[in-house]
Amino acid sequence: MTFPFWEYILSVMRVITARTINAYRECYPEADGQLKAWKALIEGNEFKHFPELKNMFRSADFVQPDRVIFNIKGNHFRLITAVDFERQAVFVKWFGRHKDYDKINPSEV
Repeated sequence: MTFPFWEYILSVMRVITARTINAYRECYPEADGQLKAWKALIEGNEFKHFPELKNMFRSADFVQPDRVIFNIKGNHFRLITAVDFERQAVFVKWFGRHKDYDKINPSEV
């Protein structure tokens, strides 16, 4: 049995928006390769819930209500996202150096 192509498109994660990630890549060129790799891994997979995502990104942390924090470039940077597992969407909320991350509340960005 074949399935419509749109079902496949909806079954893998999407990063919302690519423009935001690209702006961070330009702003922090030393993290460009790692952000590009992170985006490719996210968009190439389907995650039904946080434990599945955690299996691929071992250092990822979950913060209520829907935030997932990723360590980028050996923990030099942090990427805060809001993940909607049902809709397979990752919303980029904040990216910056680890020292700046320590000054914010991830659930409020």
